[in-house]
Amino acid sequence: MRTIRLTILFIMLFSIAGFAWTGCSAQPASAPESRSGDILQAPKTSPNLNPLPGLSENKSSPDVQIPASQRVKSSEKLVFVNGTNDPGGTLIYTCNIDGSNWIKLSGNHSGADLFPKWSPDGSKIVFYSDRDGRYYQIYVMNADGSNPMRLTRGEAEDTLPAWSPDGKKIAFTSNRDGGNDHIFIMNADGSNIFQLTRGDNQNAAPSWSPDGSKIVFQSKRDGNIDIYVINTDGSNLTRLTDSPQIEDFPAWSPDGKKIAYQSNASGNFEIYVMNADGTDQRQITQSLSDNKYPAWSPDGTRIVFYSKRDCNNDNGEIYIMNADGSNQVRITRSDCTDSGLASWR
Repeated sequence: MRTIRLTILFIMLFSIAGFAWTGCSAQPASAPESRSGDILQAPKTSPNLNPLPGLSENKSSPDVQIPASQRVKSSEKLVFVNGTNDPGGTLIYTCNIDGSNWIKLSGNHSGADLFPKWSPDGSKIVFYSDRDGRYYQIYVMNADGSNPMRLTRGEAEDTLPAWSPDGKKIAFTSNRDGGNDHIFIMNADGSNIFQLTRGDNQNAAPSWSPDGSKIVFQSKRDGNIDIYVINTDGSNLTRLTDSPQIEDFPAWSPDGKKIAYQSNASGNFEIYVMNADGTDQRQITQSLSDNKYPAWSPDGTRIVFYSKRDCNNDNGEIYIMNADGSNQVRITRSDCTDSGLASWR
């Protein structure tokens, strides 16, 4: 059974909560000996389930317009996927921050292109896709969609890529280590793949610290899906969340002080923010539908996310809010054809 195919397509298109943790066996990549130490426990804090002041509940409307005081630079853009707008499959688009000027970057295949991420300099986009066969693999293309190149190969699922802050490396999730999902790092051209996490457990969804020294990720190593951080040499593994609920898809803020993530602690999935050491966990969205996949604006003042709050067909749209959860505004208006998994530059 294909780990991330089940995860993303069920989560994104069919609203199955959580992360699937099974995989296909494959030969492990060559890797240095792990130097992971004992797991350090971050201070335990209970998530604040009360929304912050100014947080509206499920009030977003297709007619909401971004106030002039809330607008960002016109040069900023989103890259995202749309799941059902094109009969060819799940494809990658860009748009302006106000939701205008959609440009399709991928197509001419029947596969799924997922989780696109801008490179730090904005010149490239990394993503994963099954366009060339049975397995998901990592690809990179120019920011205009030209020159797509496959970076990984083999009988394994390679998914959820993330650029290092200097753009020289890409972290990703793979089950090439005998079937378990683990975090791997490679050069930006696909060379020199090495394994960061090890063990008979599941690890996924890496995000780099701004200084490039650490990676935050989700793991099921202690029974629940929680968030951990590890040095990029495999040392100093630290648990940041500890609850019976799911905490996953972490995203490190540009200043390194915060980590956004999603959790179903309040029932459906909502967006949370915590300090980078795991303290002060705060819920910043609250609606009757899932709010998921947070990603930071380049200046760290806002968060883009996916929500189903305005859709009646189990799909969702893209929204932007301030980093404290205030001023939530719907950005895409794709007739609920499932736009999401956005990255901001």
